[in-house]
Amino acid sequence: MNDEYTPTYAVDDYEQITEGQATILFPRNNEVFYNPVQQFNRDMSIAAIKTWRDITAEAKLARYNRSTNPAKSKPSPKFTILEALAASGLRSVRYAKEIEDIDYILTNDLLADAVESIRRNAHFNGISQQLVRANQGDAISVMYAQRDKKRFSVVDLDPYGTAAPFIDGALHAVENGGLICVTCTDLAILASNNHPETCFAKYGGNPLKAEFCHELALRLVVHSIQQAANRQRRYIEPLMSCSIDFYVRIFVRVHDRPLMVKTVASQTGVVYHCRHCGSFATQPFGAIVPGKGDNSKFRIATAPTADSLCANCGSTQDIGGPCWIGSLHNTDFVQRMYDAVSKTDKTVYGTQPRMQGMLKVILEELQD
Repeated sequence: MNDEYTPTYAVDDYEQITEGQATILFPRNNEVFYNPVQQFNRDMSIAAIKTWRDITAEAKLARYNRSTNPAKSKPSPKFTILEALAASGLRSVRYAKEIEDIDYILTNDLLADAVESIRRNAHFNGISQQLVRANQGDAISVMYAQRDKKRFSVVDLDPYGTAAPFIDGALHAVENGGLICVTCTDLAILASNNHPETCFAKYGGNPLKAEFCHELALRLVVHSIQQAANRQRRYIEPLMSCSIDFYVRIFVRVHDRPLMVKTVASQTGVVYHCRHCGSFATQPFGAIVPGKGDNSKFRIATAPTADSLCANCGSTQDIGGPCWIGSLHNTDFVQRMYDAVSKTDKTVYGTQPRMQGMLKVILEELQD
């Protein structure tokens, strides 16, 4: 990107759309995609990134205060963001204007028109090219290019459709302790049994037509992210998983902790679901048993937990998954985010009441 480049445009040629603190110039001929329904997604993402930022900064400061090394410098609160599929640049502009302590945002899109839109909207909102750095490139290539470089603190994936092709690259691009935000808009595949073969190909598991189909959709996506992380000896911790309208939005923290990877088999399994009465049972793939001292042993789980016929009504059962059967949320993270959103001025988030409702529902869910 040329730092001296200044986009030229006539404001009267564009429709102005305001969301949060950002006002974007939306082309009247609609060459760049904008979806106003996703404001809730963006509001939730801003609040989630702020919560992650605060928790991460506090942890770094605590480690610094415990350190006895006099040469160790105080950690900076600054962090970086990669928006891999940026389109108009609205999300990055909002992040830049509404989230403090951002070092820079790499705002990427494959299309030249989208990159021009990113530059135009950043300029119109008074944001420097050093803060929002427009980049034209293939999202997967951009993310893989970070493997041998300084990785990003936050990677945001918000595609139209499935995020499955981008997950492995995101895990290569994010730093230890970093945050990955994932959107998948293909709930027609994830939350029904219309095309189980397509769901299995994308996410490595079968969906079920059941009362809990949207929860299973979340668990299939988390499973897909977890498996990709484990191949890199990394472990993902789901911080918050939301099923919203026609999409899922999932926030996970990435850890370089090979020992935790060993626990994944016991948190992964299949779901038996009765077609007639709706009862279900889970079957984990692994088990953790006590070892010597404080150590644990990891074993294959005993099977099966269910028969081919339902124990309650004798009807045929279907199998869903493999999927993640561990926790979908970090309750402390969600509580902290709820408290922050509730204390925020009502003018900050356009969807604040819905945000509070979603977070409250998550907090009231039964613990796994």
